[in-house]
Amino acid sequence: MDIQQLVSELGVPIALSISLMYGCYFLIRYITSQHTILMTQKFQDLTNIHIKLIDQQKLMQLDLKALGANVGTLVSFIIEERDKEKDRLLQKLKDKNGFK
Repeated sequence: MDIQQLVSELGVPIALSISLMYGCYFLIRYITSQHTILMTQKFQDLTNIHIKLIDQQKLMQLDLKALGANVGTLVSFIIEERDKEKDRLLQKLKDKNGFK
């Protein structure tokens, strides 16, 4: 349809309203499509970060279990050595004082 014919049939205000509505439609569609693409990319980035954080948390849990086992072994070794030293000192004291 010709613009002059549209203006002559509908009038200037209605023709301008239709043209502005058409322009707004394409502007909104462009902004929305760009926003959707951007939000999809950001969502994918956040999902990847979330997955990496979960992986790191699992690795830390495994490290803590291993560390707990090592600490348990070290504590039992220290207790054994303390008991041996205590028995050795008591025996030395008994030998010195002549007790059996």
